[in-house]
Amino acid sequence: MTATPSAFYSFTELAIRWEYAPSKVVDAAILGQLRVVTGIPPVDCDRQRIGGLVQVNIADVLVMFRRVGPSERVACLRRIAPYEGGDWIYITDPTEGIQICSSDLLVPGQDVQRYEDERGLLRRSAHSAGATPRYDWDAMYAWLFKRINDYGVPESQAALVGEVQDWFVRNSRSGKVPEDSTIRKRILMIWRLLSRGR
Repeated sequence: MTATPSAFYSFTELAIRWEYAPSKVVDAAILGQLRVVTGIPPVDCDRQRIGGLVQVNIADVLVMFRRVGPSERVACLRRIAPYEGGDWIYITDPTEGIQICSSDLLVPGQDVQRYEDERGLLRRSAHSAGATPRYDWDAMYAWLFKRINDYGVPESQAALVGEVQDWFVRNSRSGKVPEDSTIRKRILMIWRLLSRGR
């Protein structure tokens, strides 16, 4: 499957796209390998008024991406940089900054393309399509997003794992079904993001 370019990607999309743990996507942003942006209403930054797309320093909002323990749903953004680049400037009005959610954060598509090119991610051989994947994860993700959109989030992670396993039983051409632990790893980021608002 060829990945379709997009103007922006969420952290969840990148974790799924690259088959990375979410923390590895955050690490790339911390190390400056990926810019993180968000859209904001106009705010005062001393004598400047800035709004629209701005850069976010991921270190300022790490409370939303804890590796151990529950993460915060929102964080307070107190400094920003222009989307095109430049120095970090502090938000002076509103004095308390701006509340943002992790789902508000995006990575520009050109950064994603550069990151993938530098690391050979998503590269396909011109000579061979490679081994056929054992399980159709892409089809399962498509079904899962539709299922959650239509019926909401299941009551527990175990219930979600069970539904995904049932989907594989119904749709597996080979009759093979992934282990519970494999499914749990594959849907962990989705479960964490969706269960925060409960």
